[in-house]
Amino acid sequence: MARDPLELLQKRALMISRRQSDTEGVSRTIMVVEFLLTPEQYAVDTSFVTEVLPLRNLTLIPGTPPYVIGIMNVRGKIISIINLKSFFNLVQKGLSSLNRVIVLRHKEMEFGIVTDGISATRRIDTETLSKPPASRQDPGSDYIRGITAEGLILLNAEALLSSKAIVVNQK
Repeated sequence: MARDPLELLQKRALMISRRQSDTEGVSRTIMVVEFLLTPEQYAVDTSFVTEVLPLRNLTLIPGTPPYVIGIMNVRGKIISIINLKSFFNLVQKGLSSLNRVIVLRHKEMEFGIVTDGISATRRIDTETLSKPPASRQDPGSDYIRGITAEGLILLNAEALLSSKAIVVNQK
């Protein structure tokens, strides 16, 4: 028995639309590393994190911007270490053996960010993130992807790693 081609196309379209509506309710979650930049909790997407290290054997580099606190040798590779507190104009406190470095990488860019401590790793739903308050005009607001209901600030690691403001070119 031959079917009407229009009827067949309509049934296929209905089946496809049902499949799409079934997946619309699925939220997009990502795994993050939570860390402390006293007094606030931050997070970064683990897809940009290569490793977390203790802050050890830091070599200071004179003549660099204040947010570049030095370099570290990580298994023969030299990594620049960035102090986001300085870059974001947050309240500073001294460095100690409790500080940790999160090494971030995207494409060819790689550097470490100093944290006051690592809190946890967990999944967060990116669809529930709030935008940063419009009144927030500090330098770090361009690098915030969103804020969770608990106040966890999710950084945009890709924006950090591609920022012309952070990359220091010595010529």
